[in-house]
Amino acid sequence: MAQPEWASSLSKDQIGQLNVPSCVLDFELGWNNTIKAGTARVTLQEAGLRYWRASAQASSTGFARTLWSYDCTMSSIISRETLHPVFMQHTETDRSETCRYRVSFQPRRVITESTVLPHVGTAIATTHVCGFSPIEDLLSIILYVRSLPLTHGESVTRVVQPWDKPYLTTFEVLGRENMKVEEAQKPCIKLAVKIRKIDRDTLALSSYKKMKTATIWVSDDAERLPVEMRAEIFIGYMSCRLTGKTFLTGKAAQSAAPSTASMFVKPPMP
Repeated sequence: MAQPEWASSLSKDQIGQLNVPSCVLDFELGWNNTIKAGTARVTLQEAGLRYWRASAQASSTGFARTLWSYDCTMSSIISRETLHPVFMQHTETDRSETCRYRVSFQPRRVITESTVLPHVGTAIATTHVCGFSPIEDLLSIILYVRSLPLTHGESVTRVVQPWDKPYLTTFEVLGRENMKVEEAQKPCIKLAVKIRKIDRDTLALSSYKKMKTATIWVSDDAERLPVEMRAEIFIGYMSCRLTGKTFLTGKAAQSAAPSTASMFVKPPMP
């Protein structure tokens, strides 16, 4: 497949500082600045000599759960040398269905296996191929962006596939400012996020109307931890704030190395 015109806008920066600590990060999710909407936890561990294993889980809680019951888990295998994802699997469940995704990130393409399991009805399984690479996943892009200098005015553009579809994603460094993190003021880097949809068959761009604006703050120190995100989306104003962190050592910092078979996604029949 021919390269799309937008491919020339992609950042080709080499990965920067690789001070990536094995850790557990806890977040509180908020809705419309008034309601505690849920919790999330992200865990990063070494997986053998070649990979990182990044895992995430999130759930709606309390009053928000009575309006929108939601649970998800995600696991990503990321190359420690390049910070590109190798394999990702994601499961999300709401009141009507469970969706499962298994994604193989290959040198020249990305293969996505999707299974929709309605609580009432018949399961539907599909497999799609996007003939573009490299594509990041939701967890690998965090590692990549945090490794860069992130100077004021710097812009980073990459293709990101958070679940089953790719998006052209740009991070723009707006500057530095202090943020309240775990009851203390902390210097942070402020980034604006812009997203456009990519048709995985034609690679054509289109607008992404479900998210109007998004801003992320990461700590301006050697750890470069994501400390807060705010986004105006189709269901209202959402926020995600770091509430706790635990650095892992010894066996707790290690995860089993993945096998090749566990990361295999069968391509669709020609």
